[in-house]
Amino acid sequence: MPSIGEIMRLREGAEMDVTKQKDQRVATQDNQLIESCYTMTLNEKRLLLLGISKIDPRQLPKRNDPFVFSVTADEWAAYYPDQDNPYRALKRASKALRGRFVRLHPRTGITEEINWIDSIRYHEKQGRVDVRFSWSIQLRLAGMLEQFTKVDLLAVSKLNSLHSVRLYELVAQFRSTGFRVISVEDFRFAMDCEKSYPLIKDLKRWVLLPAINEINTKSDICVGFDELKKGRRITAFRFSVAKENQIDMFTAK
Repeated sequence: MPSIGEIMRLREGAEMDVTKQKDQRVATQDNQLIESCYTMTLNEKRLLLLGISKIDPRQLPKRNDPFVFSVTADEWAAYYPDQDNPYRALKRASKALRGRFVRLHPRTGITEEINWIDSIRYHEKQGRVDVRFSWSIQLRLAGMLEQFTKVDLLAVSKLNSLHSVRLYELVAQFRSTGFRVISVEDFRFAMDCEKSYPLIKDLKRWVLLPAINEINTKSDICVGFDELKKGRRITAFRFSVAKENQIDMFTAK
């Protein structure tokens, strides 16, 4: 696996980083959501991040003033220009998201499942959808900022794989330290592949390596990883993460 320094040097002269654009929209999420497990398509995840980016994390939710976000077809097309019909993609994603739920990590031995949203309004003539987050999700999108992780929406807008977006979120939690260790079990949980790719070599081939490659070529950060073993068995991954403009602290000597 190339070092972070090698990756960063290879990316010099590439297209202008999306995070240098004017609109620096950020999606702030409770770390429980970052490490949770859920099934959804890439467009559903895109809609979710776009909606979360519209929530002020300093504002506490109120029963009589719920968190509702609106997205227009023009806004969708501006962030995700790879869609042939922006409003149709937006409408399909919102309808599908209505039936989705998130499963929080059962660290305490209790499994908790939460619906993402509880209502949607479609404004066909205006090409707009209004989405209201569920109350339990609202509680995880505001307050307690020390337990939250910020994700730059533009930085992930060019990622075309849900696994890439999820890995970006996982390593973004540890940008300040530059390292993160995650067990293979927890990695599978977060990537929603607990029952897929039982062999580590297949997990790496179809999930981990493609996600790292896309992050390193399309986002604002560079990611590397090492395998941690107990005996001959791989039990965890140690990720290193750095921003493009960060001093290369990971260059192999």
